[in-house]
Amino acid sequence: RDHPMLLGRVAIVTGAGGGIGKAVAMRLHRAGARVAVCDLDRKEGMKVAQMLQDDGGISAFVHTDTMREESIKSMVAEVGTRFGRVDILVNNAAAFVFGHLGQEGHGSGTGTDRTIDSQDWDRVLKTNIVGYAKCIEHVVPWMRRNPLTDVVYENDQGEGVSTIHAGCRGSIINMASVSSFIAQPEFVPYNTTKAGIAVLTKCTAMDLAPFKIRVNSVSPGTVDTKGSYNHMRLIGLDIEEGKRMFGDATLLRRQCAPEEVANGVAFLASDQSSFMTGANIVMDGGQTI
Repeated sequence: RDHPMLLGRVAIVTGAGGGIGKAVAMRLHRAGARVAVCDLDRKEGMKVAQMLQDDGGISAFVHTDTMREESIKSMVAEVGTRFGRVDILVNNAAAFVFGHLGQEGHGSGTGTDRTIDSQDWDRVLKTNIVGYAKCIEHVVPWMRRNPLTDVVYENDQGEGVSTIHAGCRGSIINMASVSSFIAQPEFVPYNTTKAGIAVLTKCTAMDLAPFKIRVNSVSPGTVDTKGSYNHMRLIGLDIEEGKRMFGDATLLRRQCAPEEVANGVAFLASDQSSFMTGANIVMDGGQTI
């Protein structure tokens, strides 16, 4: 078991039925948190919740459609009522919608060479932007009820002791991406929304700071998940070829493990990052330096 730096806290993880979200749920559980596994996929979400329980954790699956505000509102109320509090929100659910604004078939000739229609925009914006914003909106009242975490530093640099109260009432982590700040071919809707998440993080960090609620983001590069495999297939690569090609684009010559992203999330969720808000941790193996 990991160091229980989140002991007694309650975490909501959206998109926790697989990939990065599943790894985050397990990492927060092993740090001592009680975890609400939230996902649209009942079968996979329930598997993850059971996995945490089998590992000795306190966990519950809550069916959640982050495209629907009523579903988000109901999920947060259920988690808060069941566990008595909400300390951590990890906005991880995502819609992977690719394409461009040109004429279909005049681009790469692969599965991403498609014109984006209104339904595409509706899905990607509602999931990746509005869904994140609504999750934040509905957890904030619960977080504002929390007492400050007990983090106090006594600092003596030779001019007397400074007492620094570093506790917070909640931590929100948004899953951004290197796609937030780079261009990628035929990725218009996905990258547009990931860029929006980066700014959403900064703006909400500013607005929620007076309540001692911290908001940060994580920006992974290529990660070894089913989402990555789907991208490989869309551009005509088999999985092994795709892993090599995507990995070779990084300085470390490999893809990231979901657990590595989860480590960054756990750090931001904990008081170890008590002076961080509005920040973004890039985890891309040096790909975008």
